[in-house]
Amino acid sequence: MNRYKIRNVAPLLLLAVLLVARPGGAEETKETRSLTNLRGDVVIVPDVVPNRETLVLLGMQIVRIETPVGKSGMILAFYNNPKSQGLSNYVETYDLAGNLLEITWSDEGGKVKVAQDKNLTSPDAKAPAKVLVMDVEDKPSVEQPARLHF
Repeated sequence: MNRYKIRNVAPLLLLAVLLVARPGGAEETKETRSLTNLRGDVVIVPDVVPNRETLVLLGMQIVRIETPVGKSGMILAFYNNPKSQGLSNYVETYDLAGNLLEITWSDEGGKVKVAQDKNLTSPDAKAPAKVLVMDVEDKPSVEQPARLHF
């Protein structure tokens, strides 16, 4: 698959994963670590999230979305683990301001895992909490995908 096709297919695959997000019980894991978002802010993530320093950045894509409530968008950063098969097995989703909202990756067995900003579960939240959490069953834990929340 050439690079042009990857750029067109990768955002669609991520959107498909985000569209199946359903409510659940998000909870913070006890073991965490920190990383920085595009704004340079510290974000706390579960320790099971792969370390992006060991991954290869494939590229970034800005996706603009028009909804009935207005225009929005997101920034997607696609990474690959050089030790695994397949492409783009780690994706970070940011809002247009550079806040990290979600990390999606596939584990060694091919299972998709998702860590999302804990404020995505709060309809009253006005900004990201900068703390990513995972559902106890590794399912997305929000009623609406990250791209539509803030």
